[in-house]
Amino acid sequence: MRHLPGIRFALAALALPIAPTGSPAALFRWGPLGHRIVAQIALDRLTPAAAAETRRLLGGQNITDVASWADEQRNVLGPSFSPWHYVDVEVTDSAYVAARDCKQDACVVGALDKEMRILGDRHEPDSTRAVALKWVVHLIGDLHQPLHAGERGDKGGNDVKVTLNGRLTNLHSIWDSGLLLSYNESEQQIEDEIRALIGKQADIAAVASGNDVDWVNQSHDISRDYVYKKLPNSLVISQEYIDGAKPIILEQLMRGGVRLAAVLNRELK
Repeated sequence: MRHLPGIRFALAALALPIAPTGSPAALFRWGPLGHRIVAQIALDRLTPAAAAETRRLLGGQNITDVASWADEQRNVLGPSFSPWHYVDVEVTDSAYVAARDCKQDACVVGALDKEMRILGDRHEPDSTRAVALKWVVHLIGDLHQPLHAGERGDKGGNDVKVTLNGRLTNLHSIWDSGLLLSYNESEQQIEDEIRALIGKQADIAAVASGNDVDWVNQSHDISRDYVYKKLPNSLVISQEYIDGAKPIILEQLMRGGVRLAAVLNRELK
């Protein structure tokens, strides 16, 4: 299990520069950019009723404005909320098992299930549902980062020191931010690529289908089949690895956005 202080590993760190292993940037985020992209793709797909309800609960804000809330509040929330952002499923295990991987619901699946129930309950106070909405937006982003769902006894890749473009960092950090930043594209360019990817889907409803356990297993399989399997033995990240990661990252951001929209449309209908 992971024992790092604060809330680690938020899909949000895509916007952060690559940092030396052990620095706050290396320990804490997929970053604001990744979370914002997932939220924007979801916002594109919300029904008018769901979009209006999110704005009402958030006091006029959009879900893109609060996508990184759970990371920004990490010092307020405290370390007990850290496990909400990931689930430790060893890559040698075939799939997520709740009794083994999410004891006392202390993982991204347990937390997301809880917050989705609160969000959809009209008997809960609006203030409570607004916090739940912020968690749902954030956690669906988190679980689509492959190293939030798969590891091999290395704290989700944080203990694997790698070199990317001449800079020392760690495996988790490059999947949080380093790889996406290495493509030198703007947020708008990334979103447009994802919208084009959505347009090519023969059955977008199939992408949105399933539940958080299905989505965690999908991320876990990516961590097993690409993140670790294709990692160069030298731990110097090759151009081949960088190029191969790009369609995976774009697809995961696409899946996160489409699935977040489906959840919000359902819970806020």
